[in-house]
Amino acid sequence: MNKVGEHMCTRIYSIKHDGYAYEAVDEMYKNKVSALLVEKDGEYVGIITKTDWMHLNLKGECDPRAVTIASLMTKISNTIDEKQTVAEAGAIVEKHGIRHIPVTRNGKIVGMFSVKDLENYYLKLHNKTNF
Repeated sequence: MNKVGEHMCTRIYSIKHDGYAYEAVDEMYKNKVSALLVEKDGEYVGIITKTDWMHLNLKGECDPRAVTIASLMTKISNTIDEKQTVAEAGAIVEKHGIRHIPVTRNGKIVGMFSVKDLENYYLKLHNKTNF
């Protein structure tokens, strides 16, 4: 019961690479998620997060109608297979300082595992409902 595939979000929220930041922020808000996979030519090529947007704002570059998704996204460099353990996912999160990991099956992205999923796993493990 400690495999990533048992705890990941199987609904993939995504956005096209050629849009603008405001579209990504609106999509995240509408779907109550904090990350979107970025799609180009039918493939997921990056990820854009609320944290990316917050960092842009802090730098003063916050015109959401001028900043493109392609320029704001992070290229996907870390994934995890659905059969790997939650502990392995936690190690990736810690090592790379990230909050979302695309989950793969046979090399294809099939879901997303987040720090929130990790938190929920450990709460269940210790029979807790919250901190």
